[in-house]
Amino acid sequence: MNTNVRNCLGDPKLFNFSVFPENVLGKENSEMACSTSFKCAKTIYSALRIKCCFFPPIRLHWFDSNLYDFLPVYIEHFSAVFPSGITQPSAFSAIYFLLFIGVCTWWACHLPISHVGFNALCVMVGFFTAGHMICLYLYQSLLAQALFPPHSLWARLFGLKDIIIAGNCSLAYDLNLNDSHDWPVYVNPGILFFLYTTIVTVLKTGCNGPNQFFFVLLCCFCVVQVWSITYHSWLTFVLLLWACLIWILRARRHAASLCSPFILLYGLALCCLQYIWAMELQPELPTTVGTMSLRQLGLDKEEAGNESVLKVLGGIVMSSYAKYWIYVCGGMFIMVSFAGKLVAYKIIYMLLFLLCLCLYQVYYSLWRRMLKLFWWLVVAYTMLVLISIYTYQFEDFPGYWRNFTGFTEEQLAAIGLETFALSELFTSILIPGFFLLACILQLHYFHKPFMRITDLDHVTPIHNKKKLSSYRKKSSERTEQSDSGNVGLNTEEEDLVTNIDEESENEGKEKNLEMMPSKWGLVMDRLLVLSRRFSDILTTVQVFLWRLLEFHILKMVALLSVWVALEEPSVMNLVLVVLWSLAMPYGRFRPMASCLSTVWVCVIIVCKMLYQLSVVNPEEYSRNCSMPLINSTNLLPEEMMNSSLYKEPVDPAKWFGIRKDVTALGYSKNHLIVLMLLVFEATVYRHQAHHYRQIQRSPPPIPALFPAATRDTLDQGLIPCFKYLLNYAFYKFGLEICFLMTVNVIGQRMNFLVIIHGCWLVAMLVRRRREAIARIWPRYCLFLSIFMIYQYLLCVGIPPALCIDYPWRWNTPVLMNSALIKWIYLPDFYTVPNSKNLIADFVLLMCASQQWKVFECEHTEEWMVLAGENTDEPEPMEGRPFNPAPNFINCRNYLDMAKVLVFRHFFWFVLSVVFITGATRISVFGLGYLLACFFFLLFGTQLLVKPSRTRLILWDCLIIYNVAVIISKNLLSILACVFVFEMQKGFCWVIQLFSLVCTIKGYYDPKEVSDNTCSLPVEEAGIIWDSICFLCLLLQRRIFLSFYFLHVIAELQASAKQASRYYYLFESDSEDEDEQQSEEQKPQKQTACQPFFMIPTKTTGSDILFSLLCYLNRLPIICCCLCTAGHGEMVQRIMDILRFLWAIILAMVDGLTQWLNLLTKQYRETSTVLCNERYFIIHKIQFIVDSRRYNDNCPCLNMDVLCAEDQYSVPLVFHDLSSSETLRPKFFFIEELEQSREFFNNQNRLLKLLFAMYNLLSANSELVCYFIIVLNNVVSASAISLVLPILVFLWAMLAVPRPTKKFWMTAIVYTEVMVVVKYIFQFGFFPWNSVYELTLNEDKPFFPPRILGLEKTDNYIRYDLLQLLALFFHRSLLMRYGLWDQEGRLEEQGPSTESFTVEGKSRERDEDGERKEDQVNTTSDPENLGFTEMNQPQKVRANTILLFGTGDCINTIDLEPCSTLVKCPCFSQECSSLIHVFFFSCSIQSAYSPAQGFFKDILHDDYRAATDVYALMFLTDVIDFIIIVFGFWAFGKHSAAADIASTLSEDQVPEAFLVMLLIQFSTMIIDRALYLRKAVLGKLIFQVTLVFGIHFWMFFILPAVTERMFNQNFVAQLWYFVKCIYFGLSAYQIRCGYPTRILGNFLTKKYNHLNLFLFQGFRLVPFLVELRAVMDWVWTDTTLSLSNWMCVEDIYANIFIIKCSRETEKKYPQPKGQKKKKIVKYGMGGLIIFFLICIIWFPLLFISLVRSVVGVVNHPIDVTVTVKLGGYEPLFTMSVQQQSIQPFTKEEYDNLTKNFGDNVAMQFITLYSYEDIVTAMIEGSSGSVWRISPPSRQEVIKELLGSPVDLTLCIKQMIFCLFPRLVPHMFPNYIRAPNGAEAKPVSQLYKDDYLNITLSLKSDRSLNSSGNQEWWDIAIASCRPSSCGVLPMVIFNDKVSPPSLGFLAGYGIMGLYVSVVLVIGKFVRGFFSEISHSIMFEELPCVDRILKLCTDIFLVRETGELELEEELYSKLIFLYRSPETMIKWTRDSLSRDQDRH
Repeated sequence: MNTNVRNCLGDPKLFNFSVFPENVLGKENSEMACSTSFKCAKTIYSALRIKCCFFPPIRLHWFDSNLYDFLPVYIEHFSAVFPSGITQPSAFSAIYFLLFIGVCTWWACHLPISHVGFNALCVMVGFFTAGHMICLYLYQSLLAQALFPPHSLWARLFGLKDIIIAGNCSLAYDLNLNDSHDWPVYVNPGILFFLYTTIVTVLKTGCNGPNQFFFVLLCCFCVVQVWSITYHSWLTFVLLLWACLIWILRARRHAASLCSPFILLYGLALCCLQYIWAMELQPELPTTVGTMSLRQLGLDKEEAGNESVLKVLGGIVMSSYAKYWIYVCGGMFIMVSFAGKLVAYKIIYMLLFLLCLCLYQVYYSLWRRMLKLFWWLVVAYTMLVLISIYTYQFEDFPGYWRNFTGFTEEQLAAIGLETFALSELFTSILIPGFFLLACILQLHYFHKPFMRITDLDHVTPIHNKKKLSSYRKKSSERTEQSDSGNVGLNTEEEDLVTNIDEESENEGKEKNLEMMPSKWGLVMDRLLVLSRRFSDILTTVQVFLWRLLEFHILKMVALLSVWVALEEPSVMNLVLVVLWSLAMPYGRFRPMASCLSTVWVCVIIVCKMLYQLSVVNPEEYSRNCSMPLINSTNLLPEEMMNSSLYKEPVDPAKWFGIRKDVTALGYSKNHLIVLMLLVFEATVYRHQAHHYRQIQRSPPPIPALFPAATRDTLDQGLIPCFKYLLNYAFYKFGLEICFLMTVNVIGQRMNFLVIIHGCWLVAMLVRRRREAIARIWPRYCLFLSIFMIYQYLLCVGIPPALCIDYPWRWNTPVLMNSALIKWIYLPDFYTVPNSKNLIADFVLLMCASQQWKVFECEHTEEWMVLAGENTDEPEPMEGRPFNPAPNFINCRNYLDMAKVLVFRHFFWFVLSVVFITGATRISVFGLGYLLACFFFLLFGTQLLVKPSRTRLILWDCLIIYNVAVIISKNLLSILACVFVFEMQKGFCWVIQLFSLVCTIKGYYDPKEVSDNTCSLPVEEAGIIWDSICFLCLLLQRRIFLSFYFLHVIAELQASAKQASRYYYLFESDSEDEDEQQSEEQKPQKQTACQPFFMIPTKTTGSDILFSLLCYLNRLPIICCCLCTAGHGEMVQRIMDILRFLWAIILAMVDGLTQWLNLLTKQYRETSTVLCNERYFIIHKIQFIVDSRRYNDNCPCLNMDVLCAEDQYSVPLVFHDLSSSETLRPKFFFIEELEQSREFFNNQNRLLKLLFAMYNLLSANSELVCYFIIVLNNVVSASAISLVLPILVFLWAMLAVPRPTKKFWMTAIVYTEVMVVVKYIFQFGFFPWNSVYELTLNEDKPFFPPRILGLEKTDNYIRYDLLQLLALFFHRSLLMRYGLWDQEGRLEEQGPSTESFTVEGKSRERDEDGERKEDQVNTTSDPENLGFTEMNQPQKVRANTILLFGTGDCINTIDLEPCSTLVKCPCFSQECSSLIHVFFFSCSIQSAYSPAQGFFKDILHDDYRAATDVYALMFLTDVIDFIIIVFGFWAFGKHSAAADIASTLSEDQVPEAFLVMLLIQFSTMIIDRALYLRKAVLGKLIFQVTLVFGIHFWMFFILPAVTERMFNQNFVAQLWYFVKCIYFGLSAYQIRCGYPTRILGNFLTKKYNHLNLFLFQGFRLVPFLVELRAVMDWVWTDTTLSLSNWMCVEDIYANIFIIKCSRETEKKYPQPKGQKKKKIVKYGMGGLIIFFLICIIWFPLLFISLVRSVVGVVNHPIDVTVTVKLGGYEPLFTMSVQQQSIQPFTKEEYDNLTKNFGDNVAMQFITLYSYEDIVTAMIEGSSGSVWRISPPSRQEVIKELLGSPVDLTLCIKQMIFCLFPRLVPHMFPNYIRAPNGAEAKPVSQLYKDDYLNITLSLKSDRSLNSSGNQEWWDIAIASCRPSSCGVLPMVIFNDKVSPPSLGFLAGYGIMGLYVSVVLVIGKFVRGFFSEISHSIMFEELPCVDRILKLCTDIFLVRETGELELEEELYSKLIFLYRSPETMIKWTRDSLSRDQDRH
């Protein structure tokens, strides 16, 4: 059996499928049939064969067994039938397929076959094959194809294909191949012929011997599974299920053998079905069985594309290699040329490479013709090199080479022929070998495709390409057309695919309908779509980058070439500089310069490589120059040693640019990079030429990245604007860029030559006009070119090999040192000119060249249309009917917002830059910047509306000053760089005045100029800020000249015409609000179902909070829902939670935005109205309110729209409408304003929040100014900064109704003067600004410059700039809203119609009903809108005097301006004396009247709106009081380290602390008294006194007391800031006046929990209630006595508490009979239980935790050990301090725990950490001498001898004790140190007893002759000799409470129980006991009547009805005395009504 099994399983070739076409599968019929049939057959016969092998062998008697051995051979030869059957499925091919299956089945079943039968079968197959081939051949005839057309059923059934297209009769011999079929059609005849020849060969040769094979059962069923999974269908699912069932069985082999016949039959059936459906019988075969598609059963024809995936991928790879493999070859050229040692054959490689590149750059067509020859030459040369190197390694070949060439070994080695070691030989051959391989691949495989790709004469257009056409057709169905403008293509390139075959498209649709894609098919389709989109994006990016390179590659080449030349100045590099310096301004020369540069760079590289050869020795021809004599040169000895002329031999080649270097590649890499970039430049241009021909477009006439972005699209949005700027940024701003580059050159160089650049800059700026600058620009470009070459020649210098030094180094009378030579930029061998700085000059040359081109192009029509005009007319509107720039003031998109920032606010940003430029550089130039900045800040608004010429003249003056400063700094650099030492010695003030510091390194050593007496202002030098300022000034000048700026001017002029309209609207709205509130309906309450982010329009902050809470209340439900989800939804739950959190964040942002908008509602509405009115003024729109149509029911306007010159012109007059009226819906509709409103309403949340914050800032800009003024004073803390805060508190905040223009101008001017004064005193030449003085007075608060604010500091002016910006921002708002010049009342200066009516007539009714018309003269152009004076009737003012003269005329003298005006010629001489008297009185009145009017307005204001802010003032006082108490250390001199408890416990109180505490408390008392008396005058006096006193105290007295500067005392700063808030509230109280009625406590105004808790807290403060009641009684007019007053107050307090409780019960009612909720019981009761438990156990917990958790480690600082015997003198006394007390380490603590293993010891040790343990190392010798008297000594001896102690002391007179005595159990080495002073031994750590010690008495007689000194010595018994002198003692230290809790911990546990627990218990007991006694006064159902009675008492007291007050008080007392009356009064309303009925 074993033999039989081995025979049947051991035939490896029996089932050899290698001849099957497994790797040549087709796409359609054959692919499916082949794959299916092959795998099916392979699986079936493997299984069946294995099954047969495991059965017992069958012995057939009538059959020869030898024939069976030959059967596998038959199968192997007969396997050629199988490809014929599956190549093209048809009826003919089915014979082969069935025959092969039958034979294999026959063999698998172990059925025999004879030789005769096999031969007969072969003969039949041969005849059938021959007939099949004949049929195919005959079908190619015209007749056969006519009888059976290719698409007919019979042709498709029998597989007859028209391989040859039949022609007509006239062309019968023309053969036309039909290329529309797939490749299996063409392969099928060949396979048939192969089958025929194979069968014939078998018949002729026969077969020999059997082969063995092996199939494993595992592989069989794996193939079944793979088949079922690969071909996904229900039929193959049976195979999968079958295989899985067999796998899970235990006896799987037996099961497999049983199932294999059935698997065979099932597989055969599947193969046959698949074969039938693989035929071309789709119309005839069914597609469904019932409702099931046959596709699900796997019975369908697999459709495939036209091309194989592998073929497509292969094509892509081949095309990539063809395109990029040449770059690999180029890299290999460089590698083979520079790898290893540089020899001659490598130079030839580089020479070939350079020749190729030169030819490519210069002559492209010749390069293409010569390229193949070049590759053959390279291949041949490489083979020659390899052969030469390899053969040279043989023994005799070096001699042959020497004899043949005549070279020496060194010369041959220089060529590259030398003998290498094995490893070196491998390296030398490997790189050329790889290079040879790369070149051969390029030559044979990639050369032709590369030539086809790079052919510029034969470019295939894109729309003719088949692949791209099909791609466009498919992608157009899925995606939209992309915008070609984004990639720089014209919009005409939207569709490049034309002439699509409609028939194929329809067929594709039918196929898509028939075959629904599977799931994986959909995935693949989606991936294809994404890949195509990615390809589109990649193509777009590539096109953009190529276009970008096309425009700028030449500039990159030029810049890199010049940069390389500047890195190494030489003669050879001079050629590059000359070429590109001339090519930049003259564009026609640029292609020639590029070609010449390529050739010259190649020459340089070859020369550098040749110079690196070993045969070249520079030492042979180098020259040594002799040093000159000392008196013949001005060089110093050390300078001569470092001069390149004398320090080493001079190599002449260096001057030419060639030198020896370590590596040739590193030396030549710069020029190689230049060469690569030059070649890449040519590649870019040719690529773009190819691209334009491919898309059939000519290159764009204007070089633009985005041709679609033109001037017409500029205003369409941010992205079009950005594209436009990318296209034409240099076109629009090139001149400014050139000017900036000039300044950059000056800043980079700062030497003599750049003065010429400065002169050119001034010459061009003074011309001012663009046309004038354009006329001299060509000469300027020529100058730059020549100047660049000249400067490079200076860097190259003369050849050093001449050994001739420069003339300025000769010893001449002219003083020339190295620094001066460097500054003049002269060539020198010691101070070599820095050539790298010339890169800035070349950049300037490039910009100037481009600007020259701009000057030429800007006058052409094409550029003017696409890029816009480049004009700088001062009056841009001259000759234009309308402004071409759209109005952007009312922002309708983000671009308009950007325009507003630039054209409206950039002016103020520029002034800030000017300010910073002057402030950061302390010099006389900076002072000019500051003055100019202040001038433009003061008159900036007036400047903006002035005529354009005036504005430009002033601005050009500032630009000229800026340039003059830059040039002056450059001129003065000779003093700062060359003569710095001389300046430091004699002219230090000049250094400080002009801030002279050399900004260029290399002139001197910074350490040598460091002088404390004259330090250089290093941080204040340079022109960086000057350059930034110059750029900003130029940009602002362009803004002035733009059309957009005209809209800003019109807006400013319209704002000026509005006068005081803002004030009118503000006042009218405030009056109308109360009326509208009563009419408005209350907003609906939101429910929990509403979205939390939906907030009603009319809402408050509480409503917003309510909406948020409503949503948060739903959080538990959401969380529960989330928690119930399954584990599989974890990701979804996390996402839901994240969405929920994000929703909360969005809700908070929305709520904050709405709250901020609520705060600024009035401001925003008024601003909107003013903005609308400015729009009406600008566009000449007027309104008339039609009283017949405008009413409350129909708020609309009757508007007659008339058009004039395409502008709005509505002749309607706008009569005094408030903002609320103007904002009513449908009041008017203007499209631009509606678009702006929609744009702002549709902003995202972040922008809305930013706008809301900006509105809040604008609405409260006045407070912001006050805050910054106070902040500046807090930071500066100087006398000069004190003025403005005092003016704020005593002038601005007290002004009625608001601060006047005088105050704001005073603040602005004072700030500017303060800045100028500070700036002047920052100069270093003042003696107090020296380094010595500043260091000496560093911490002194009363240093005079410091206390005055004139100290030199780094940030001296930072907050001043912030203060100025805030003030000017506030001023701009006041001007914008018409409040700048408005100082009168609303009635005095109400808005007139003329103030905001632009044109037309204002119609007013007179007394007779007639209208008076006053014409307002205005211009029609917004540019000419000016300030219009209003014609108002002249009135005789109050400050005029009427003089009656001799005539009949009345003469008036106007006293207000203090000038006498004689209005009548008949003025008599008699009044002259009276005039002098009045003139004198006028001068007095001019100073007295403003102050008198100011205080009069404060004290007697008719429009005062009384308010009460006393509560807020009291709160600020309380905060200040708390700051003083807890920050008391800041108010003492040396109390910074103490706390209040320790200080008070020591009875020490800082004086300043006490004074401030008393002053603070006193001011609170006085403020309360003034409040109760309503004394406004007293409050004003108190305010003035307090302001001056506080400022004097905080800034002068307190620093003197504490010896700390105020700005370094944070507590004092905080206290002062809170006090400033108090000053502001106090001023507001004075300005508004006290309220007429003060009714009760401010906390009792509302009856809610917050007020109740605050009121209860107020009553808990000790003595506060009593103090307030007594003060109220003292300063309030009343008839009550103090006791009665207290009684009323107590009753009112109790009634308020009861009222709050009743209101709570009403809000949260509880029905009768319902038990209390658990949340109430556990919430309230649980908290009380927890509180009581905490109080009971508080002492124990506190004492335990305070030392264990928050305790502080308490290490001992002194340890003293004393040993005594009874009451005698101590034997041993020793003390150690901290140096001998060592803390425990972690390792020592671990060792200690290991030594003690018992529980008792470990319990003690674990109470301490290693930080709590120390080791005291006590010296063994006593620290004191044993001074005992002789009688006491004898007593000690007797006592010891008589005692039972085992101790004998060897003490004898005059004898030294040599032997120590042992004292057992004497020394305790473990000590516990508690909080007290006494220490105790740790008994838990002693196992036996204390340690044994040895006690010895030592003596010394050498000290004196009278006697000896004795002392005791103690040592541990049995100690080591090295450690016997020390007694180690381990001390466990208890932690102590921190100082902050010491006052409680000091009481101890019992003290806390007595002092705290019992007191609180008594209080709690009082709260819960005696409740029954107060029931009748606390359980009152309704206290409203009692509460009203109390408020009536307060009310009549305030009104002065004292008698009525007394009666009401009597009534109140009677009420409390009569319980029956109390019951009646406190019944609720329902009970009272029931009693009545």
